[in-house]
Amino acid sequence: MNDQLIRGIHWLEPIVPAHPGYPVDVLELADSLPFLAGQLAGSVAPETAKRLGKLMRLTNSYYSNLIEGQYIEPAELSQRIKRREAKELGFLAMTHIQAQEAFERVLDRRSSEIKWSDMFGVNLLKSFHRRLLEGAKDADLRVNEGRLMTPGRLRDESQEDVVVGGHYAPAWESVTPMLNRLQQVYGSANDPRSQLLACMAYHHRLAFVHPFEDGNGRIVRMATHLQLTRIGLGSSLWSISRGLARKQDEYYARLSAADQGRRGDFDGRGQLTQAGLVEFVRFMLSVCKDQMQYTREAMAMPVLRERLARIIQFEPRFIHAGIKPEGARALCLLIIQGEVSRADFKAYFNLHDKTAANQLRELLLLGVVEAPSPKSRDLYPGFPVWFAQLLFPDLHRRFQ
Repeated sequence: MNDQLIRGIHWLEPIVPAHPGYPVDVLELADSLPFLAGQLAGSVAPETAKRLGKLMRLTNSYYSNLIEGQYIEPAELSQRIKRREAKELGFLAMTHIQAQEAFERVLDRRSSEIKWSDMFGVNLLKSFHRRLLEGAKDADLRVNEGRLMTPGRLRDESQEDVVVGGHYAPAWESVTPMLNRLQQVYGSANDPRSQLLACMAYHHRLAFVHPFEDGNGRIVRMATHLQLTRIGLGSSLWSISRGLARKQDEYYARLSAADQGRRGDFDGRGQLTQAGLVEFVRFMLSVCKDQMQYTREAMAMPVLRERLARIIQFEPRFIHAGIKPEGARALCLLIIQGEVSRADFKAYFNLHDKTAANQLRELLLLGVVEAPSPKSRDLYPGFPVWFAQLLFPDLHRRFQ
């Protein structure tokens, strides 16, 4: 196998397309995303976004693991998180959520200290991998010939070559030089459009390098999510892994196509196909756009109001709890505003005070309304998995 392996950082070229660069349609697509992200952020109240963040972290984990062929029902995963319990497949799903939350907190607290180039650093990748797999059982760490992988250890540290499907990953001694080269190029992007294009292209080139013996897919998708977050496009309101899982066959096909060598004299001047890289970036941008639009459309007030009315009318949990049709209006206003007082929420029902209080008690028991304490003044929207799956059609679905 060693004779077939590629060596040297020149095998990453083109890291960015040669002059004249990306086609106009790709640039226009890239330029449309900040506007869409701004529209989405402006349409959701901060407290609602905060609570949707927990839901979307679970969603991101669910789909990133599903892409890897590991399935666990989101509702079951949610219950395991509450019980702090992990079993087999649930372990990686839970640590994915915890890792994403931890790194998002760091970005939120220290965004001014973290340089763009840091988002491509070797140490950050190793931190992702270590955080994802520390505490894993031997079954999750076992690789070739029964050896156990060490979380956070690059292939050049373990001196291991790997083949993934039909892809011969670069020789182990090339891993760190290649990662440093990618950081040098993509980390030097100094304007929002270039940074967005950099993180889209890096998604492929990092997968191509295959820096760890296993777990690379999850790490690549985590890196992309956090890079998008760093430039203000990734958020708690949409999941890139959901979009990639919806088009998993195309995702794998685009990754594979960008792995190939030049297609001829009109395909750039690097070792790899420039056209394949451009096609991959175009695909990734379209996935981002699709997922932003999905959440924005689901959260539009007319759609939300109509959907809540149907949910309360037909969902057995609401029927058994005796929730009246007026509850749809109350929940809609709570989700739109993000935070209301108990008095205002009860007034939304336009019912007798005692009846409204009983309705509120039942909604709190269902978890679709949250309160910090039994007597707290303020109320917030809740998104238990079963409710979110009704509110957001196809939120959690096995697309393949």
